Amino acid sequence: MAKVILHGPDYSTQVRTIRLCLVEKGVGYELEPVDILRGVNRKPDFLKLQPFGQVPVLVHDGFTLYETSAIARYVDDAFKGPKLQPTDKKDAARMNQLVSIIEMHGYGPIISEIVTLRVKEAFLGQKLDIADLRKAAGPAQHCLTVVEGLMADGGFLVGSAVSLADLYLAPMISFFGKTPEGKVIMGRLPKLTAWWESILKRPAMLETVPQTTQT
Repeated sequence: MAKVILHGPDYSTQVRTIRLCLVEKGVGYELEPVDILRGVNRKPDFLKLQPFGQVPVLVHDGFTLYETSAIARYVDDAFKGPKLQPTDKKDAARMNQLVSIIEMHGYGPIISEIVTLRVKEAFLGQKLDIADLRKAAGPAQHCLTVVEGLMADGGFLVGSAVSLADLYLAPMISFFGKTPEGKVIMGRLPKLTAWWESILKRPAMLETVPQTTQT
């Protein structure tokens, strides 16, 4: 099999989503770290791979691909292993809907705002802006409440097997659930909490735990 190289820091939730896809599919890969804190993603060499300077980037057999959603679907379609996209049309549509909700309405308040503010406080000593936290908490709770309301009864976000929807949300909850805001919000969502406690035990989750502390 041609080598698969994934460019990005292991602490990036988007990078972890792709790592989860690869592990769930049983695909070996090489993780090429990108130090975005030092601006390596803005250097000419990286911009040749990703003109917007974002991660992740996947390189497979001379084929370079960026944008998380495109990479995730490529990994599922290009490699053997368990399917991460439902074959049932309604389940597939629900999965796509959930992925879109998580990307469009969850990532901003959950990761870009709440988790980032808490990380800056803990590791950079920056003063915490309580007003910003409170402002982000409402949209974060609304998004996760909607996700819980759309969940299937099979223990996964869609159907009775792990899908891209699970692999999008899990890396975000791994950070968010450790924040005070995340603990409160998840405590109000019993079905989503049960999902998280189950998904956390999957071998792919255990194998892709970030070795660094940034988000």
